[in-house]
Amino acid sequence: MWIQFGISMVTFIALDALWLGLLMADFYRRHLGHLARMADGRLDPIWPVAALVYPALAGGLTVLVVSRARSPIEALALGAFFGLVTYAVYDLTNHSTLRDWPAILTITDIAWGAVLCGTTAWITYTLAKAS
Repeated sequence: MWIQFGISMVTFIALDALWLGLLMADFYRRHLGHLARMADGRLDPIWPVAALVYPALAGGLTVLVVSRARSPIEALALGAFFGLVTYAVYDLTNHSTLRDWPAILTITDIAWGAVLCGTTAWITYTLAKAS
């Protein structure tokens, strides 16, 4: 299980860095900038706190998804559902409680959660079974 956890951690960090840092940086800055911690025009989270997201997601994915999956496709499907639910709780809570939380951010982030967690579960399952 520790190997799966490690694979999940590395995969989450790599994919999310690509998404947040390169592909969608302007999107998040444009839609979150008025609510977010910013420095020099960039999002500036409290990094030690933000870093706790990855072990939480990797642990949930390892215990609740990858350990139960019987095939790479099942890992993908269960992981996508895990991501959909996890990101929906976060985004729908923010959407319902924070003034000026954009609907497009809710929709995009929930979709990303499903893709991120589904892909991570598939990669984790595939690499863990190969080792």
